[in-house]
Amino acid sequence: MENKPEKVFVDGLIAKKPRDAAPTWVKCDLSIKRQELIDWLEKQTGEWVNVQVCEARSGKWYTEVNTWKPKNES
Repeated sequence: MENKPEKVFVDGLIAKKPRDAAPTWVKCDLSIKRQELIDWLEKQTGEWVNVQVCEARSGKWYTEVNTWKPKNES
């Protein structure tokens, strides 16, 4: 079985399913807790932080860092 990297959640960035009456082009609602997200970002390395909006088995949406890398990269 392949070892999966540990999930890295994004502090201060909350994803929610759009309200039922939202237009079809609205795919996700994001809430940002400014200082919490700034503090978290300052701890990250590199120029970019790639984030995914995911859905838990419970149906709750959340944000996590996309840690995927091609097999030929370290």
